[in-house]
Amino acid sequence: MATRVKSDNYQVIPAASPDWPQLLSKTVDDLSKVARTEIQLLEITLQRLIESQVDNIVGMLVLVVALAYGSLFLLGGIVLLIHLWLAWWLSFLITGVVICSAGVAFQMRMTAAAKQK
Repeated sequence: MATRVKSDNYQVIPAASPDWPQLLSKTVDDLSKVARTEIQLLEITLQRLIESQVDNIVGMLVLVVALAYGSLFLLGGIVLLIHLWLAWWLSFLITGVVICSAGVAFQMRMTAAAKQK
């Protein structure tokens, strides 16, 4: 059971008023530290993101250049092969039509894939 205690033995001491300027300066200091840390984290994250994207872009650029040269030599070989049986102009015409048809088919396929997403 609980027992009662007389409150005559206790003294009431008023609480000291807080030092508001010091508390405010500590709060602002803490907030500035948090903001500085968050900005540093954002900077590091963006730096990693940009570096990875630059690496991807360089890789894609090398791939595009290699594909361009490879396509040029492949098309030249096709034209020379067709020229064994047909005239030059007809060889270039056939090769051009096939390339344009492949480009249109690829574009239609990519458009259909984009619509499905």
